[in-house]
Amino acid sequence: MTRPEPLPDTWFSRDFLILREVARRVEAGESLQATDVAQALDMDPRVVGKAGFRLKEDGFLKGGEAMGRGVIRFIDVTAQGRREVGQWPSADVAADRLMAALEQAIVNAPDEEQRTRLQKVRDGLTKAGRDVIVGIATGVATGQLGG
Repeated sequence: MTRPEPLPDTWFSRDFLILREVARRVEAGESLQATDVAQALDMDPRVVGKAGFRLKEDGFLKGGEAMGRGVIRFIDVTAQGRREVGQWPSADVAADRLMAALEQAIVNAPDEEQRTRLQKVRDGLTKAGRDVIVGIATGVATGQLGG
């Protein structure tokens, strides 16, 4: 028996977008009604409510629910949710920011010699793998460097 095709992604195509919009609204002091979030994302409010329920159940945010409608009003974003959208530090976000800063340093290098050295650092980190980059970023963020 062959394994059936996986279901379509809902994290990047819907749930993460909702979480990010709620986090943005919390920071901006804007309405946290599920209907307003849905309108901002051009999504069906019922879809936002049900996705909000799942995000709440998984510990990403807090929200008030109505039977059968899911979350109707978002209340706040949890620490886990803030880390996921990049507002608070996480190993993955720190690794992404480290690599982005390295790329920017390459672009802004004052001369070809410096640019070449930075490119070698980038290439070495890339070859070492994501786990190494995350480990370095985590060590820098927590101050726990060394073996």
